[in-house]
Amino acid sequence: MSEVQYQIRQAGLPDSNEVGRLFNEYRMFYNQNADIEAARQYIQERMERHESVILVAETDVERDHRTDKNNDKPILKGFVQLYPSFSSVSMGPIWVLNDLFVHPAYRQQGIARKLLQTAKRLASEHGVLRISLSTELSNTQAQALYESEGYAQDTQFMYYELNV
Repeated sequence: MSEVQYQIRQAGLPDSNEVGRLFNEYRMFYNQNADIEAARQYIQERMERHESVILVAETDVERDHRTDKNNDKPILKGFVQLYPSFSSVSMGPIWVLNDLFVHPAYRQQGIARKLLQTAKRLASEHGVLRISLSTELSNTQAQALYESEGYAQDTQFMYYELNV
């Protein structure tokens, strides 16, 4: 059996249902209640309003191992969502990498790394100065991935949040 090849591409409105499905699973990973319709609506709104850049990982064709037949549509395996913002000090655009998720059945296959690499390339093409992100202190696996891709922990600034 040959190794499955994953392609990374920017998602569009026709992908909003599938991205919404993955986004719902991502939220559940962070202990949120499942709400597939709200997740799909949220993703669709981001796309319609051009409020985020979403990259997806897919295969050309998904093989049904029970029947050894190919399904007709590509299947999304993971996504990254980037929110455009700005840096006042640098006077330029930045992106906030807010969401990175790979379906559990497809982890440890390099998909998250490919998503990060494509996000970096796309950011460079768009003149983005930097990509920032945060992750849970306990998520050492993600931290190792980010660091291996050149992300560095900020040691100059403390970040605060205010829930409103």
